[in-house]
Amino acid sequence: MNIIVCVKPVPDVNIITLDPKTGLIDGNDLVYIINPYDMAAIEEALRIKDKDVASHITLASVAPPSSKRLLRRGLAMGADEAMLIWDSNFESLDSYVTGVILAKAFNSLQYDLILCGQMAIDNEAGQVSSVIAQELGLPLASRVSSIDITTEGDKVVVQSKLEKGNRLEMEIMLPAVLAVEIELDEPRYASLPYLISGLRGEIKEYDFAALGLSRQEANRKDTMIRIVGLSTPKPRPKKVFTPDSRLTAEERLRLIMSGGVTQKQSDKLEGDSEKIASSVVNFLIEKKIVSKTK
Repeated sequence: MNIIVCVKPVPDVNIITLDPKTGLIDGNDLVYIINPYDMAAIEEALRIKDKDVASHITLASVAPPSSKRLLRRGLAMGADEAMLIWDSNFESLDSYVTGVILAKAFNSLQYDLILCGQMAIDNEAGQVSSVIAQELGLPLASRVSSIDITTEGDKVVVQSKLEKGNRLEMEIMLPAVLAVEIELDEPRYASLPYLISGLRGEIKEYDFAALGLSRQEANRKDTMIRIVGLSTPKPRPKKVFTPDSRLTAEERLRLIMSGGVTQKQSDKLEGDSEKIASSVVNFLIEKKIVSKTK
């Protein structure tokens, strides 16, 4: 069985900054990583290979040459080869064109299973797998959380996530396209022998001419998705705590003093009325709700 895994380099979302003038991501501060959903797909392909079900794993990416180091990480994990697809005409591709380009590239490969991440963490479009399946005329299962290859090796049994924790189990004839969830597998760490082989692994490079794409197909001007601006999330105002008016005065004061968090029974205000009143006054002064009189 031959498996193809689609890989996308994405910015590390933990260190992204926005340009205040343009409202777009500051490209000078970007650090790229392999899309975490795609990492789960790579790991699943390797686990299938570990069971002697798969014999060859190919990583495929539409990305600039600087992404070779990321593909080598996938090779170091245990993939057999990688293909990097790029051309100067590939700038600003949307999900549809990316899927078409990958499908064109796969026409020249032998494959039984194509794995994609359910989405990329940069735009969360989740469309590439659907376009590949459409272009190649293959069945598609999305939101896949479990994969099991049948003994005969001609079918795959998958579970797809539904709402409210439900799962849909399907049996799909191969070849097929599967879009996997991030929790499908935890990616492994590469051992030293695989790290060395990853540095030497073959990365085949293709441009649009090599894929049989016309200049019009590779340099579409009518992209369906265009980012016009980004913004940071609006700060959420702190929720003001208001004790339930149905509670007794003692219970309301206790909740106010605890910040709205219900305390254990032993933390109740106890003592005579003069002691309780003194504790309440000291708390209000400490929180600067009232000022201490001379």
